[in-house]
Amino acid sequence: MQTQTIKTELLINGQKVIIGHQFLGEITRSIPDIQENASVFDMLALSDDYEVREFISRNDNLSKKSIHILLNDENPDIVDNILSNHNLSKHIKEDVLFSIIKTGNIRFLATIASNFDDYDQCDLCKIAKKLASHKSATVRYGLVWSRPSEIISTKTLVKLSKDSDIDVSKGAYEEIARRNR
Repeated sequence: MQTQTIKTELLINGQKVIIGHQFLGEITRSIPDIQENASVFDMLALSDDYEVREFISRNDNLSKKSIHILLNDENPDIVDNILSNHNLSKHIKEDVLFSIIKTGNIRFLATIASNFDDYDQCDLCKIAKKLASHKSATVRYGLVWSRPSEIISTKTLVKLSKDSDIDVSKGAYEEIARRNR
């Protein structure tokens, strides 16, 4: 990921004050999370200060450009913030999501599984199959932990109900029972 040092100036009644990265971090927290500030968030997404990037990664009003930049961040907290934000994850394209899945990062995979319904631009059936077959119980459990998506097929749930991990199998079994009511 390419970052840059952001030169920040503050204007007070026409008087210019040069400020450093600490003040930028402080004021970043105070920038209202509204759509009108998306272009400012675009600039801040490129900041070489990870705290600035991490703070804006929690915002709901990021542009697709900022989402893409932050999904490629080296800081896993930043990537996870984007993946878990239902207002942002709906803008993640399938090829980007599959490239994240291919990294094998268990934390990211568990987040994707737990927020499964939020990825509107993706073939969720393909993603469910991929995650349901993952070696990590944490990832598989993410698909069934809280009222699983209706998109997850009954066939996949039956497979998960036979999982070697009791939490995964119990969650899948409960969902099958709920669907059969």
